[in-house]
Amino acid sequence: MSIPEISLSGEKIFEIAGFTVTNTFFLSLILSLGIFFLFSAVFKRIKIVPGKIQNFLEWIFESLLNFTDSITGSRDKTKDIFPVSCTLFVLILSSNLLELIPGVGVFHFLRSPSSDLNFTLSLALTSVFYVNFLAVRKLGALSYLKKFFSKNPIFMFVGFLEGISELSRIFSLAIRLFGNLFAGEILLIVISYLFAYIMPLPFLFLEILVGFIQAFIFSSLIVIFYTTAVEVAHNHG
Repeated sequence: MSIPEISLSGEKIFEIAGFTVTNTFFLSLILSLGIFFLFSAVFKRIKIVPGKIQNFLEWIFESLLNFTDSITGSRDKTKDIFPVSCTLFVLILSSNLLELIPGVGVFHFLRSPSSDLNFTLSLALTSVFYVNFLAVRKLGALSYLKKFFSKNPIFMFVGFLEGISELSRIFSLAIRLFGNLFAGEILLIVISYLFAYIMPLPFLFLEILVGFIQAFIFSSLIVIFYTTAVEVAHNHG
C-alpha cells in the first residue's frame, strides 16, 4: 500500500450546486456541529450538583476565563474577547486531535481541518478582523482609527507600520498553526505506514501535546491582540 498523496489544501470529495466540498471542510463542518450539540446538550440541563461531563467542561471554562483575566487585567475586557478565544481554543484543539483517529489522513475523504492552509488562514483572518471589530465597538471608530491615520508625517508612518502589523498577524497565525499540524499529520501517516503497532504511540502522545499547545497559543494571541489594540488605540486617543 502506497502513502497517500499529501497536499497543502483539502481535496474535493463532492460538489453541491457548484460549491466544492473538500475533505477538510466536510470534517470541520461535522466537528463544529458535534461541538455545538455536545455543549448545548450539557449546558441546557445544568445541574446544581454537576455530573462528570458538566464538571469537566466548567473546569475548562473557568481555567480559560481566569487565564484570560490574567492577560487582559480586566473582567470587562475578558467578557469582550473570551467567547471567541474560548471557541477558537475548543475548535482548534478538537480539530488537532482528529489526527489521532484511525483513518484520518489515510482515507481520501478524511483529513484533519488544521492540516489545510485554507482552514487556518480562514481562522486567522476571521479572528484578526473580529479583534479589530471589537476594538472599534469599544472605543469608537474615530478613536480607534487614530492609530492608523494622523496629520503628523511621523505618526502617519507609524500608523502605516501598524497596518502592516495587522496583516502580518494574519499570516503568522495561519502559518504557525498550519505548519505544526501539517508536519504532525505527515509524520503520523509515514510512521503508521512503516510501523503498525507500538512505534507510533510516542508520536501520538507528542501530537496530543503539540495540538494542545498550538490551540492554547492561537487563542492566547487573540486575547493579547485585542488587549493591545484597545490599549494602543486608547493611548493614541
